Amino acid sequence: MPDRTTARRREDAILEVLEESSPATTADLATALETHPVTIERRCRALYRSGRIRRCTGGAYALAESGADRPAASAIDDASADRTTSTNPAD
Repeated sequence: MPDRTTARRREDAILEVLEESSPATTADLATALETHPVTIERRCRALYRSGRIRRCTGGAYALAESGADRPAASAIDDASADRTTSTNPAD
C-alpha cells in the first residue's frame, strides 16, 4: 500500500515531467516515469483536483497556468473530503 510520501513523490515527478514536456498523455508520463499508467492517471486526477495541472484536448495533461484553469474552491474542498474517505489504498 503506497503511503502519502510515495504519492507525493510521484506527483512531484509528474510535475517535473510536465515542466519539461507539457502537455503529455498518461501513456507519455507512464513511459517517462517507468510507472503503470493507472498509477499515473490516479495521481494526475489528484493533481487536477488540487488545481496544479489541467486537462487538455485529447486527454493530455499540462501544468495549470492561472487561477482560471483551477477547479472551483468548493470542488477542491470536495476532493479533499473524498481523499480522506477513500477506501482505495492506492489513492
